[in-house]
Amino acid sequence: MIKKHFLFLAVAMFWAVLGSSQALLAAPPGWELRNGSWVPIVPPGVDTPDGQVAQMIEDLANNETKKLISDARKWIKANKKHPLMPQVMLLQGDAEVARGNKYKALYSYEDILNNYPTSELFPHVLEREYNIADAFLRGYKKKFLGLRILSVEGDAIELLDRIQDRQRGSPMAERAGLRVADYYYTNGQFRESTDAYNDFIRRYPYSQYVRKAEMRRAESSLANFRGILFDFTPLYDGRERLAALQEAYPQTSESLQIRAIDDRIYQLEGKKELEIARYYWRAGKKHASGYYYKRVIANWPDTLSADAARKELALRMPQEANK
Repeated sequence: MIKKHFLFLAVAMFWAVLGSSQALLAAPPGWELRNGSWVPIVPPGVDTPDGQVAQMIEDLANNETKKLISDARKWIKANKKHPLMPQVMLLQGDAEVARGNKYKALYSYEDILNNYPTSELFPHVLEREYNIADAFLRGYKKKFLGLRILSVEGDAIELLDRIQDRQRGSPMAERAGLRVADYYYTNGQFRESTDAYNDFIRRYPYSQYVRKAEMRRAESSLANFRGILFDFTPLYDGRERLAALQEAYPQTSESLQIRAIDDRIYQLEGKKELEIARYYWRAGKKHASGYYYKRVIANWPDTLSADAARKELALRMPQEANK
């Protein structure tokens, strides 16, 4: 897992929060931020450290990634205090991504995030890490014995959680939180998706995606229902959330879906009561069985369960059916 490789997460979080209150560390003189990377304004001297970095940029554009990675290692070793250090780390990570080694690229990106939290490259590195996490969740595998076979979904969730902590309240953090919740939802992990959507709504109450999150949170609660013989709490939680959603967003496209789900809950409640009536009949407790048959008929009169209850009550206890 990524946590084993990056042991200074707590320190990184501290510096990330500290950095958010300080002015961003801009590109060094003669360089400017362009498309998420520092680039020289005018070509620097060929044999200077700046010139070597400019050559690495050109190598990346020409897909000479192996050479770039080798040159970056040498440059980092020889220029430890140079202001272009985060740019070289960025190029190193970008070269690994270009070679298909997304997991390996994280080492360089994490170096930037941990050691240069006030750099103006910081949010652009977070964007790169988000894209890697997204690729992990879409099926990218980590290499093992030369084969790309190891799943890295857990690492992806960790990356997305870290993005939220490193740039709290930002649009990037919001996207990361939603991506976590959507992943659990689409993969049928409804307990986790319920918690993740709860967390998203708590963190980003004014997000444009709150309505989507609320709907999916309600659907996740309903999906946690294991069957009519089990606890109905997930259904009731789902109903309560749907009612709140309908009140907040009346006459929206979700209204039909809300009504359909509410009808499903109604049908399931009747079916559960019918099964209770049948259980008592099998147990020889006719009085209790008759009571529940009548409850189904009275409280869920327009359901298939009520039709079945009328027939079974008339067959098994005709004297009760006529009362």
